[in-house]
Amino acid sequence: MKCNHLTLALGLLVTGLFFSCEKEKNTAAGSFSLKVNDTLYTVTRQLTATLHDTAETGAFLVISGLTAQNNMVTVNVIFPDKQLKTGTYSLSDEALNSIAWSRNLYAGIYSADNISEGAAASIQLETISETRAKGTFSGVIISDDDPSLSKTVSEGKFEVSVLTLK
Repeated sequence: MKCNHLTLALGLLVTGLFFSCEKEKNTAAGSFSLKVNDTLYTVTRQLTATLHDTAETGAFLVISGLTAQNNMVTVNVIFPDKQLKTGTYSLSDEALNSIAWSRNLYAGIYSADNISEGAAASIQLETISETRAKGTFSGVIISDDDPSLSKTVSEGKFEVSVLTLK
């Protein structure tokens, strides 16, 4: 009987500690915004920037997040030979440097990942390291549902803390 009271007391203590912890604020580690057909979208939630250095011959940077309207925004940059260099990275048949945006989370997705459909992406990295990335981007994104629909991305910019995965 004494063991049951001790177990109950311990359970209440753990529950109290669990609920008394302050929830972490969902704050961005930097800034990330763009205009889609002249409408400004700013990432305000779940901003992440990860440098994936796990492939044998290359590395890639993925910056993504959600706007207040649940638009998903993503920018991908490929670094051949794992060399982090500033400069311009464009979408091509060989390099999948891309931009993606969605009207709603996982619906109405537009992306610049296929030049044969008229997509274009240009990402200018001003600063890049294993801990920080800053740059601008623009392009033409194509609907994944209907390739005849496109949108123009302009004034894209980011300045983020980067998490490196090796």
